[in-house]
Amino acid sequence: MLDLLIKNAAVIDGTGADRITRNVGVKDGRFRLDGIGNAEAGETIDADGLALAPGFIDAHGHSDLFAWVEPLCSAKLRQGITTEIAGQCGMSPAPVSAEFQPVYRLYYESQGAPIYPDHTELTSVAALMERLESLKLGINLAVFAAQGTLRIAAMGLNPAKPDKAQMDRMQAQAREAMQAGALGISSGLMYPPGSFSDEDELVALCEAVAPYGGIYTSHIRNQGNQLARSVEETLSIARRAGISANISHHKAAGKANWGKVAETIRMIHEEGNATHDVYPYTASSTSLSATLPPACMKEGIEKLIIHLGDSSYLRELEKRIFQPCEEWDNDLLECGYDGILVIDAPLTADAPGLTIAQYAAKHAMRPFDAYIHLLRENRLHVNDVCFSMSQGDVDTLIGDPLCMFGTDSLYVPGMKMTHPRSIGTFPRILGRSVREQKLITLEEAIRKMTSLPAKRYGLSGKGIIAEGADADMVLFDPETVMDRADYTSPLAENVGIAGVYVGGTLAVDHGTPTGARDGHVLRKG
Repeated sequence: MLDLLIKNAAVIDGTGADRITRNVGVKDGRFRLDGIGNAEAGETIDADGLALAPGFIDAHGHSDLFAWVEPLCSAKLRQGITTEIAGQCGMSPAPVSAEFQPVYRLYYESQGAPIYPDHTELTSVAALMERLESLKLGINLAVFAAQGTLRIAAMGLNPAKPDKAQMDRMQAQAREAMQAGALGISSGLMYPPGSFSDEDELVALCEAVAPYGGIYTSHIRNQGNQLARSVEETLSIARRAGISANISHHKAAGKANWGKVAETIRMIHEEGNATHDVYPYTASSTSLSATLPPACMKEGIEKLIIHLGDSSYLRELEKRIFQPCEEWDNDLLECGYDGILVIDAPLTADAPGLTIAQYAAKHAMRPFDAYIHLLRENRLHVNDVCFSMSQGDVDTLIGDPLCMFGTDSLYVPGMKMTHPRSIGTFPRILGRSVREQKLITLEEAIRKMTSLPAKRYGLSGKGIIAEGADADMVLFDPETVMDRADYTSPLAENVGIAGVYVGGTLAVDHGTPTGARDGHVLRKG
């Protein structure tokens, strides 16, 4: 007897094959397809008019940072996500070292990441995995070892090149992470401490994970004027280390750079051992402190906050931003004060929902002074949305066969504002990119949401509807599925998703989470 029988569904199995109407069974958390006919089941669902797909895989998320706050991961479940690839952008809760624990804590608090109550015990990626498993997650979670966190554990926010002992320490932690089941190494080269690391340092770290089949994924150093050079740096690091590469949330930031993704896609294809991921929006989101020149962090966060109260420092800083002599993703220059929307600023409660220009006007301040005020008053803990990309580039990326989809979201319920990608990424692709714009077929979209990331990251049993595979699945109406969240109403719920199952257990019923927490920490297989 089956636990669950789904009848008459248009099954899209995740391989890219055409949909086929058939019955699908579930027994003990796994798909049963062979010879089930109209077998008896504990529950039977008539899915006539609905499509059945494998559970969606968020190829780029940050739930490892927020899971202890809301283990259910409800925003992911509501959009059909049953598995997430976390530990991205060089940031993750582990490892923590006793020597640099205060630096670690200050850094992550400034980025808006909640600190785990027992974070001092997260001395390895293995310890983090055990902690995540103990939370009883609503979704499955796989993690990268984060280069930035490894570096902080070994040498704090010291911008110097690591000495042999420090490099040995980072490599040892990376090897231990791989032995525990991590996917590889992630970096965030736009942010300190990743921005302090040169190519040789990153190659040495990637060499440590190479024997375990590790992958190198990177938030590249520059997504604007130096886009092609930064993509080549990531490909070169992986090539030199003998591993494969992934370009995180691929984009061309700044109007002068629109169209450059055609060249960087070509580079990825020619590499032959690389992929990339994208979210389907023309605005990015990160910490407002990332708009500062990277060198600002070289003296540490506390010293920077002091500098932000020094008028002579600020006069020079304004010149460095608007007449730059160093390269970084200079969103303030590219987007302007009216192109940066504040979404989180806990100590200036009237700022979220306003652009910097609007906040400045409200308080009769110069826009630059308002910008500095937000950073200083919130001790850098300000998150923003930056409108810097073209829809044409986003559409090109969505259509590329090697491009996966990710939310890149940093959100838990209780936040009043967020980027709409936190809520609507996958329904947006199905509703807008597939049904309305016809950029890709539904079968191809599902492949890129499921089997492509599952194969890429070695997630056995995930991403496919096949005999014996894990029964993670999404029932949805391909004629109505759509996102509703936007930049002014970022928490609006999606429509058209009838059911989300994790391991055969109903996790979302017509948009409402059931409270089931049947997810697991996944190890690279």
